[in-house]
Amino acid sequence: MRRAAPPDPLPARRVPALIEGAGWRNALREFGIIVAGVLCALGAQAWWEQREERGREGDYLRQILADTRENERRLDAAIARDSLGSRAAARIVDALTTPGAPLAPDSMVRWMGQAGQSTDFRAVAGNYRALLGTGDLRLVRNDTLRALLASYASSLDAEADRQRQFREIMTTSTGPMARAMPFMRRIFVGGVRLEEDELRRLRGDPEVVAILFTIQAAGANRVNGMRTLRGETRHLLGALEAELR
Repeated sequence: MRRAAPPDPLPARRVPALIEGAGWRNALREFGIIVAGVLCALGAQAWWEQREERGREGDYLRQILADTRENERRLDAAIARDSLGSRAAARIVDALTTPGAPLAPDSMVRWMGQAGQSTDFRAVAGNYRALLGTGDLRLVRNDTLRALLASYASSLDAEADRQRQFREIMTTSTGPMARAMPFMRRIFVGGVRLEEDELRRLRGDPEVVAILFTIQAAGANRVNGMRTLRGETRHLLGALEAELR
């Protein structure tokens, strides 16, 4: 009789292999779940951070809009007052340098009082500096608005320096003016009278004309600088209002 062939040992060897394959699949599945969870967490965190940044951007822009409106108001007031002083200085210079021009003592006293006045314009600039100094300018998504904000902050600093220089020029003119025109020492407290002979002396004094021309030029430059800044202020206002609609 023929002996029966021994059973095939392969099925016995396949069992551990199947178990091992199922283990890898389970491990891969668990790894995929972990990765998906991490990605979801990162996505949620990114969404939350983006939401916070949008909130900070809106807060910044609303604060800066209020500051820009206040700057426009201050510029309007300063330009109106300083323009009066600049025009008064120009009238005095014209009256003293134009041969045969009538010299009215009361008008000269009034003009000289106006010519010596100037505002101390100071812009609201804290939020602009904070936006640039902290690096939060990156929060502004609108490229055009971001560039406008950076440019305007620079203009505020530059104009503050210009205004300070012109105020110093006018301040240093006070002493020479008091020496050349003694009556000016009392002009701001009222009761000043300017006699005809003193007016004639002023017309023939080149130092007086030089002092008044310095005041006129400084005042005119102050006003021109503020007008330029007001134009930039209004341009920025329009951009901010459009962004926050």
